[in-house]
Amino acid sequence: MRRVAQDGRGLALLAVFFLLFPFFDRASSGGETGVVEEVVDGDTLRVRVAGEAAMVRLIGIDAPEGRHPSLGKEFLSDEAAAFLSSLCLGKAVRLEADQEEADKYDRLLRYVYLPPPDDRLLNLEMLRAGMARVYTRFPFSRRDAFVAAEAAARREGKGLWKDGGMAEARWLAGGHAAPVGIFPSGGRTYVVAFAGLAKPGVERGNLPKEIEAILRLRGELSDAEFARKARDRGYRPVDPSKDVPSAGSRANAPSPAGAGTVVPWEDAHRHAGEEIVVEGTIVRSYRAAKVLYLNFHPNWKRYLTIVVFAEDIPRFPENPETAYKGKKVRVRGEVKLNKDRLEMVLRDPADITVLP
Repeated sequence: MRRVAQDGRGLALLAVFFLLFPFFDRASSGGETGVVEEVVDGDTLRVRVAGEAAMVRLIGIDAPEGRHPSLGKEFLSDEAAAFLSSLCLGKAVRLEADQEEADKYDRLLRYVYLPPPDDRLLNLEMLRAGMARVYTRFPFSRRDAFVAAEAAARREGKGLWKDGGMAEARWLAGGHAAPVGIFPSGGRTYVVAFAGLAKPGVERGNLPKEIEAILRLRGELSDAEFARKARDRGYRPVDPSKDVPSAGSRANAPSPAGAGTVVPWEDAHRHAGEEIVVEGTIVRSYRAAKVLYLNFHPNWKRYLTIVVFAEDIPRFPENPETAYKGKKVRVRGEVKLNKDRLEMVLRDPADITVLP
């Protein structure tokens, strides 16, 4: 009788094991669990894994960003981040890799699951709620399911697809984006007008490419660099008195940075390895677990970033991410390249001055 009872308990334990095996198998294949410490935006999390903070990019989706490097603030970016926060902030999650380990910004590429008994896939939940689009630039194994989830959200008019997409159209037309004007002209060509500039002689078939190009230049470049690049592309100010030299002219040659010389922040790339003084307005700030970032332009991937490490932050004004944002500052430091990104590390608050 004892052996029968033992055998019965053994069979029961074996049955429980097989019931739970799918979860243990997925957890072991992903090999990672962690706690969500921060929701950066609708597709990026900071997760503490094995005692270390890691940036995690959700595979296969593209959510609107509040700090897009070329487009600025995108439609529904706040709502997407808030929705993702409501699902996972402060919770334990399971991370599962696919075909690639990390992206070029060293963010882990993962499917992110809530813990049992929920076990929902966050990547998929964002698509189902209409808070993200499928990102198909790179291959991933769950593409078909993700495309189907986005299609369902479109049909149901959720999130980004509300009112057949007209919600976003009204948001943009309400002043959240600069309009592009298209005017029919002689010879069956068109004039493209944008931000006080115009380009004549654009053929019908080239209109989509031209619109995309000028919007990308405006979003990615500083004012001065945009004016020069647009001119080189054939745009001229509608007011001729506001024309600028071309990018290849002598007027654009860099001047040497002598002692005390203020270098335009958009020209910092010309002085890598040098200690210089730059001046400009901080338009973007972001405080992560170990570092504070201050930017002169939303396109932080192209232009100079001021970096303050966590151990130095107590010496700076309280809440420096808000103390400097929107302020015109003068900053002294050495320009360095960190993974192809321009940085100036500050350790002493005396090296940054808020200007009147």
